[in-house]
Amino acid sequence: MKELREIMDIFAERLLDLIHEKGWNIKEFSDKIGIPRTTINGWTLKQKSPKLDNLYQVADFFGVSIDYLVGREY
Repeated sequence: MKELREIMDIFAERLLDLIHEKGWNIKEFSDKIGIPRTTINGWTLKQKSPKLDNLYQVADFFGVSIDYLVGREY
């Protein structure tokens, strides 16, 4: 099982990749998804862990699984 730090690193990297694939910056993504920019910055800087409801929201928004976002792959 992965440690929390590793999961946070993977989540931050994958979230930034998804945002940049759309050609957005964090502010634009924040405006589109309705999550405060400061919260998203905390995730991408690995200072905060997302709440479960936010994980669902991000996964649904991008059409990916939570498993993908946190690096849980089989």
